[in-house]
Amino acid sequence: MHSTLIKNGLKQAKSIDARRRRYILLFVSYITSAVMFIYAIKNFGVANISLISGLFITASAFLSNIVYFHYSKNLNLACIIQAILASLFVLGLVYLGGFNNTALYWVFPFPAILFGLLGVRNALIGSAILVSALAIMLFVPDLILANYKESEQSRFITSLIIVVLVSWINDFFREKSHQEMFLLQHNKELQANTDPLTELVNRRFIDASLRNDFKLHPEQFFPLSIITCDLDHFKQLNDQFGHQAGDIVLKQVAELFRTQLRQQDIACRTGGEEFLLFLPKTIKADAFKVAEKIREKISKQSIINNETDYKITASFGIADCYNHLQVDTAIALADQQLYQSKRNGRNQIS
Repeated sequence: MHSTLIKNGLKQAKSIDARRRRYILLFVSYITSAVMFIYAIKNFGVANISLISGLFITASAFLSNIVYFHYSKNLNLACIIQAILASLFVLGLVYLGGFNNTALYWVFPFPAILFGLLGVRNALIGSAILVSALAIMLFVPDLILANYKESEQSRFITSLIIVVLVSWINDFFREKSHQEMFLLQHNKELQANTDPLTELVNRRFIDASLRNDFKLHPEQFFPLSIITCDLDHFKQLNDQFGHQAGDIVLKQVAELFRTQLRQQDIACRTGGEEFLLFLPKTIKADAFKVAEKIREKISKQSIINNETDYKITASFGIADCYNHLQVDTAIALADQQLYQSKRNGRNQIS
């Protein structure tokens, strides 16, 4: 159950992050391309032909990449391609100098773009490579066509490093904050979905999470067997030995479920002495064997309270289903089978 809650939380977090990266990708592709086309057209015949060509080619490459993304839906690859294209454009722009030698001013937004597209670790590596390449281009004599002032070069590199570090700090602690918020939310959901006595999931977990998983990931669950379990004469047990003894019994039965069920199976406490077991990828005949093993172990357990031995038994009902639409019907059928076990004398499976 804990893994299911974590898995659902991670899916939600990844979905939010994917939307953020998608919006940045769309912005860089459409808005930046539009700006490049406007400047290329505006300065056509005035600026260097290499610069104009570079603007047209880069803008077209950006748009081609976004077309690829819309077609393939491969966000990760599209972001990597966009980051590479943006980095190459920056290097080419600084190499040529831009219009009236203003290329350096246009470099500063790109570290933030890299962090938005690639994530903290990859963006930091990419930014370090980009800054190093720019430093080599600026400080190695006669390596580039542009002619920048020496004071301008050193101030530019220093400012760019500061921008990269600020972007890294911002994104690093943003991710840390999201992780802490996820853990906090996970703990709250865990408490809300867990029975405090037995530490099994409760009915809220079934309604809030499990039903949705049945619908979204049927291949992981169906065919699904459902087992209802009810401890026999539990009220009499409480009346004779007290509620503390009843709590001990419930805890031991819950522990028995944990040891006898598979990792993918789900045990739920739905009421006072009532339990519901979900066995994914299991047919009814195999579920019967599982229920029989649990029934036998429960009947052989002795719980000691005030040096008095007493035994407990349980009755079971079993049903199976093959899609999420049949789950409620299967639960109701398993309940009917459980009542049949009770009518037939208890401590048995129907």
